[in-house]
Amino acid sequence: MEVRLRARDGAGRLLEVKLNSGRRMLTPTFFPVYNPNIPILTPKEIKEIFGWNEIITNAYIIWRSRQLSSRAEERGIHGLLEFDGVVMLDSGAYQMWLYGRLEVSNEEIIEFQNKIKPDVATFHDVIIPHGASRYETERGVRETLHNAEICREMGDGEITWLATVQGAGFDDLVRLSAERLRELNFDYYAVGSLVDKTVEWNFEPMVDYTVTALSILPRSRPVHGWGVGHPAVFSLLVLMGIDTFDSASYALYARDDRLMFPWGTERLEDLEEIPYTHPLVEKYTVKELRELPKAERTRVLAIHNLYVIFNEIRAVRQALRGEYLFEYVQERVRAHPGLYRAFLRLLEKYGDYLEEFTPFSRKHGIFNVGQEFGKRPEVRRARERLKRGYLGRRRGFEPYGDVPETLLYTFPFGQTHPGWEEKPAIDPRIQAHDVILYTWGVSLDVDKINVEVRRGRARKVFYEGKYIGMIRPHDGVFVPSVEGAKILKDKIRPPTGRIIVDKVAAPPVSQGRSVFTKFVIDMDPALRPGQEVMVVDPEDNLLAVGKLLLSPREIEEFDSHPAVRVRHGSKKS
Repeated sequence: MEVRLRARDGAGRLLEVKLNSGRRMLTPTFFPVYNPNIPILTPKEIKEIFGWNEIITNAYIIWRSRQLSSRAEERGIHGLLEFDGVVMLDSGAYQMWLYGRLEVSNEEIIEFQNKIKPDVATFHDVIIPHGASRYETERGVRETLHNAEICREMGDGEITWLATVQGAGFDDLVRLSAERLRELNFDYYAVGSLVDKTVEWNFEPMVDYTVTALSILPRSRPVHGWGVGHPAVFSLLVLMGIDTFDSASYALYARDDRLMFPWGTERLEDLEEIPYTHPLVEKYTVKELRELPKAERTRVLAIHNLYVIFNEIRAVRQALRGEYLFEYVQERVRAHPGLYRAFLRLLEKYGDYLEEFTPFSRKHGIFNVGQEFGKRPEVRRARERLKRGYLGRRRGFEPYGDVPETLLYTFPFGQTHPGWEEKPAIDPRIQAHDVILYTWGVSLDVDKINVEVRRGRARKVFYEGKYIGMIRPHDGVFVPSVEGAKILKDKIRPPTGRIIVDKVAAPPVSQGRSVFTKFVIDMDPALRPGQEVMVVDPEDNLLAVGKLLLSPREIEEFDSHPAVRVRHGSKKS
């Protein structure tokens, strides 16, 4: 399986995934549940109406039907469903939890999936309700791990196998489960939705369980959120690091005459109009919808619900591309107190986890619109960096504290709205000094600094008469030239500010080629995605300067992925 990270914010990411079958998907995405025994909308119709590429159905339901199973074995699952997109199969674990047992073993369901060739398959994990005893939870975790080991022995390599972390309610059991599944090296992982809690809009236990698992699972693999089907929830879980979702909610809600919206759920009987809906639904008035026969009305409402779900997924993807997912989550969680409490819990209890993956700077502003602003990762990071010895005169700027006026244009201070209303007069040489100190932790001799000023701001920076870099206009961060990087490197001890590559990669990197993860042998663990870095060889010779694309943990976990986009190679320069 191949995974490429294309955009990010917080722990959320936009992934391009090539599955073992060769089919591709873009995450975040949603897998609508299709029950062949209750076909409200077929996979073919979902593809035709919405242009959607993913679907999930149940291997156990197909297995237990002689007609469906024989057709699936003959034509494959894609032929049975008449769907050429990505097909995921649930093993029947939910039915096993619901009814207590199944008449198909873990080995049998794995072998059946080997025959019908889905893109993503699952083994029998033991679903454990939140609130179960420790004995019951531990027994479920052990059985799940045993079934996972069998799956690694029996599973067809052309199929992407998904493994679910269990143990919710007991952090040590969640860690045990995640660590063992990571050792088994699955291509795809999952966490459960804690249905008994989420139906009450109590998402705080979900935050604990999910982040505990995600802090252990490899960032180089997608992670699925089982049974998550309401659009109001997607953005928060994506910010935490969940990549894909599935649910039959669109159909279940439709059968109950309920309509989904980004902010919550409305009953058909309470509506006068239907906003945010599909053109196939717009042709009906609310009165006409109420008068439709039950089966037809359910189908129309299911189309509306899927339309809202898919549009929310698209909106979350765009928020990732634009690096404003945090702001988007701020809007969505205010739809319900349960979501907002979960959001605060994520920021307060797992701030370090989020900060590790949050970009170092952004191209746009960040909005101070609530108490949670002071808890966001960029603000916490900035407060820590303000402890250095700056020369500029300070002034109070909440929630950062006392901020040097020289950092007025540097992220995140200069991009915070509302910000400083007056523009103080600052010495551009001191500004350059303080920006370099904030960005790199290096204090240069102010008397040796000269700057080129544009529009009242320091832009090009010279040291002892040599051009050493520029203060980037959109975020006020210092971007060194090769000459500037040499000066910085001599003033900070390795591996600070460095990505260290092996000697094989040194020639192409010094010529300006990108750095790939497989060639990185060490790095500064405090580096963050989007940060400017120096690339050096094992003897600490400067090879290049560039922009870091991954976090240090991700560099260790991705086998072959661009790690640094080189800006200047030492030989090319």
